[in-house]
Amino acid sequence: MLPPIEPEVASANPKFDALYRDLCSNKLGANGTSVVDGKAQKERETLNEELHKARVESARRDFITRGLHDLAYTPAALPEELQDLVATVAAVLEGQVAEEDLLLLHDDVAKFKSNIKAITAALSKTQREDADLLVGMLDLDKSLTLETLPQAITDLRTSTSDARSKAASTRLALAQEVSALHSTYRRIMEASIRILEQTIHGAVARGTKAKAECLALVAEGMSKKLELQHGQLVSPIYSEEVQEALKGRAASLEKETKAVKGKVREAEERLEEYRKARGMEGMAKEYAEILGETERVRAEIERLENE
Repeated sequence: MLPPIEPEVASANPKFDALYRDLCSNKLGANGTSVVDGKAQKERETLNEELHKARVESARRDFITRGLHDLAYTPAALPEELQDLVATVAAVLEGQVAEEDLLLLHDDVAKFKSNIKAITAALSKTQREDADLLVGMLDLDKSLTLETLPQAITDLRTSTSDARSKAASTRLALAQEVSALHSTYRRIMEASIRILEQTIHGAVARGTKAKAECLALVAEGMSKKLELQHGQLVSPIYSEEVQEALKGRAASLEKETKAVKGKVREAEERLEEYRKARGMEGMAKEYAEILGETERVRAEIERLENE
């Protein structure tokens, strides 16, 4: 009836494993009871039988005592004088009367014995009523009688014992299933941890990291190569000769631009002088000439800038 132990625990504790095997094989039965030899078993059976008889006798005594006590306080069950007498005897049986007072109740006990038939009849009637009530509680189909009540109680005890044995077997099977389930959970957790470790620190992760580093190096190399090719393509265009020629052309364009701007200023100064000297006479013609010269100069400036 002991719960099973895991193989890892047994292998790690050989002494405990030996004790467990000895208990399961030699000391305990399948139902959890102790295994003893024949002589000890016979002595135990004799003791159990005597104990059973003592329990039956004690139960009978308690049953009668309680019945007398209830009978003494049940209205109309007995005449009033007999009710007082039954109450006194019930108190004696329950041990509520001191030993030194028992001699004073000798006459009451004798009177009780002389009226035993009436008291027994009343007690049997109340007990039968209680038995009928018990039958009604046990038998919902109303098929049980008072005569079959002992057998019904015996059958009920047997079924209860069988149910307890079955429940014990079920608990043992459930414990084994739980142990197997825990083992499965442990294996799943171990596999999960192993897979997680391989994913984070294993060969796959290292290979992925190395591949990423390799791709990063390749990308960096391609970037350097493109920069080199760009420099090679640009170098003929921006050679020293080309740069010197461009600088010279820029200088000449700057000189021409300054000369043209000077001509524009001279033309504006001449126009101002004409205005002062001649007033408004002939201004329209001269203004038209100046505008034409200005447009020509601007066109020349744009041409120089475009070149």
